[in-house]
Amino acid sequence: MDHTSSINATSLILPKPSMEADSKFVCGSAEFDSTRGIFSGYNPLDSIFPTFILQLLAGIVVSRVIYLVLRPLRQSKIVCSVLGGIILGPSVMGLNMKFREALFPPIDMGLLSTFSILGVMYTLFIVSVKTDYKTLVCRAGRITWVIGFAGTIFPWITLTCLFYSYHDYLPPSLQLKFIPFFVASILSLTFFGVVAFALDELNLLTSELGQLSLSSSLIGDLLQWFFVITVASFKQGNTTQAVAAFASTFIIILICIYGIRPALLSIIKKTPQGQAVDEFYVVLILLGASVMGFVTDFVGSSIAYGPIILGFIIPGGPPLGSILVEKAECFVMEILLPLFFIRIGYELDVSSLRNWKTSVVLVCIIFVGYFAKFLGVFVSSISFKLRPRTAFLLGLIMNNKGIIEFIIYYRWKKYGVLDEETFAVMILSSLAITAFIAPLTERLYKPRVRLAPNNRRRCTLAIQTTPCTFQFRVITCVHNEENVNSIISLLEASNPTEISPICVYVIHLEELTGNAAPLLAPYIAKKKKIFMRTDSPISDHIFTAFENYSGNSNGPVIVRPFIMIAPYKSMHENICMMAQEKLTPLIIVPYHENQRHIHGNRVTSLIRAFNTNLQTYAPCTVGILVDRGTRQMNTSSFSYNVAVIFIGGEDDREALAYAERMSGHVDVSLTILRVSLRIKKQGEKDHTNKGKNKGKSKEAEKEKEEEEAMEMEMLMDDALYDEFKVKNISNACVVCREVVAESNAQVMDAIQSLEANYDLVMVGRSRYPVMELNDIEMPSSRSKNNEPLGLIGDALVSSEFYQGWLSLLVLHRCRGPR
Repeated sequence: MDHTSSINATSLILPKPSMEADSKFVCGSAEFDSTRGIFSGYNPLDSIFPTFILQLLAGIVVSRVIYLVLRPLRQSKIVCSVLGGIILGPSVMGLNMKFREALFPPIDMGLLSTFSILGVMYTLFIVSVKTDYKTLVCRAGRITWVIGFAGTIFPWITLTCLFYSYHDYLPPSLQLKFIPFFVASILSLTFFGVVAFALDELNLLTSELGQLSLSSSLIGDLLQWFFVITVASFKQGNTTQAVAAFASTFIIILICIYGIRPALLSIIKKTPQGQAVDEFYVVLILLGASVMGFVTDFVGSSIAYGPIILGFIIPGGPPLGSILVEKAECFVMEILLPLFFIRIGYELDVSSLRNWKTSVVLVCIIFVGYFAKFLGVFVSSISFKLRPRTAFLLGLIMNNKGIIEFIIYYRWKKYGVLDEETFAVMILSSLAITAFIAPLTERLYKPRVRLAPNNRRRCTLAIQTTPCTFQFRVITCVHNEENVNSIISLLEASNPTEISPICVYVIHLEELTGNAAPLLAPYIAKKKKIFMRTDSPISDHIFTAFENYSGNSNGPVIVRPFIMIAPYKSMHENICMMAQEKLTPLIIVPYHENQRHIHGNRVTSLIRAFNTNLQTYAPCTVGILVDRGTRQMNTSSFSYNVAVIFIGGEDDREALAYAERMSGHVDVSLTILRVSLRIKKQGEKDHTNKGKNKGKSKEAEKEKEEEEAMEMEMLMDDALYDEFKVKNISNACVVCREVVAESNAQVMDAIQSLEANYDLVMVGRSRYPVMELNDIEMPSSRSKNNEPLGLIGDALVSSEFYQGWLSLLVLHRCRGPR
């Protein structure tokens, strides 16, 4: 490794801030003490640390300003940080020699170089901890391997041929015998960490496109290790040194796998379930990343390879991988890494592009390579019957460049493999292609278009439209073990029968922490060790409980367990796609407030946003289950007392349709509270104002349409309610009560008249707007239809109703445009 600084007791040797790759050095005083202050006439910038702090602040501030400006164009933090470094460097602001000497004095560059290297080491360590090769390899199918190989081999052949064909037109550094081979190889690879970062910025990690991109980029990471070993050997002075470096690196890898990894697994075993790893071990492992960098540099490999090897052997996800990422990521990514981008900007000088002929030829070859990668991915994707739009976007995403490419280019420049001109061209071309891909991907691929709430084609999945002789499919999401009993009781009350069995897809939801790739996979107890990240005792307990219920239920219940590890902000997308694929009429999720005492305020707010996203984009009915009781499921003596508040509207009709299914269960008692609203028509309210001016005609037409829609809603309400009464006229377990109300106060009085001994109360989330009564403010109501529980549900869970101990199921059906 090329050390840019070395300190002894008397002098400090530092690189010259010229464009000549630190080929010259200057000597100066190794004074690290704090300054005597400006009031004593001392310039603080004459000391190393004040200058270093100023460099750090300038890099962070400039890159953040650029990020705020370019964020509407969906530019990533990486691109903005590199641009910030270029602006501070000799290409822009550094053209002013006074500014360059003040911010980048030759004597103070050593500290910046040292901390930038430290930032690179820990960035690669974090990326490695997040990368779970074992899971990715097991999940990768034939299509991803073919796309990955096509997207790597085709551009590599193209670039290699072009580099050697136009050998005489390239910059001098690329005219050496083997250099074009290595440059073509790196330009052809797509790195998993880079793709994962880009997808996370675009909020596409859990999308179908994101999953395919992550799996396809795996081949680039695997091939990277071949080049790592090759380059490590290639840079040695002779064959003996190359063999020694290779053997030493191989021995270090074996020690990590068979020595350090078992110790890490023992730390995980010693950690109690649900608790964090002891801080002593966290500090020890983070320090170990630096030690590994020292060891690999010592044996002649690279200071960057040690942290990468250590990161790969650390089990990702909780409890170890997640806390390492949580403790280190913010400081490394937001403080240390910007120093590396400042260093890149300091090394890059646009004025070095003096020979425009060679620069243009190199740029053309590089972009032909990008197009070859795009073409390889696109053609191979089309051959697997992927949609052209998906294949097109996949080809774009696989061309993303990021931190790993910048690190490689920087190291090559320090080793003298790339000259200043080639380095500038490669950095700028990487920025250009990445800056082009991000907004284009954002514009062409929008998951919410597929899951939009105004999509007419998918508004067919509902409880009302599910025939009573068909299998009743339910997706239920579980955050922890406390959600299990209430959901099992609800499923048993749903009346599984031989002619209409229940198939429940149980999804254990976990937040993505300490890993780069999300996961949605079937949970198979006997094979759970295939997926290291799914080996969770909590999942074991949850799915065991559902399997036990399936075997002891009074009717046929089929359980399909899944585990999902993803960011909460995009978790709803996979669930919505599953509901579409499985033709599921109902999704049940726990109420976010039930999770606060377990997960804390941060996760609770994320769960609330997740529930809201499901209610907005789901292709079927979503039920939010508010669990207030401690009821234990007992199939041998099961009984369930349910009340349904039926005011009107599509959501209330879903609640009544669900109650109709429950009415067939001999151990379920139902009470239907039918609240009929006596609403004064809008036309009667504004009759005296309609003829005042011609502008009222459009308003009158709109009001007429609303009245007609309301009348249609009320007719459907009456038809469904009458049908329910006819079907259950001889059912002693069903009681119907009818109330007429003219105000919210009367509605609340009717609801409060219900007894408090119900195991569950069901209600729709919202009603048709004209049917909403707003004359009196509801108790504890904060909004009407924006709350996850709606106006009635929000009031029912307040402490003013049954002391807040009422269990509630709020149903909402995603509707098409009005």
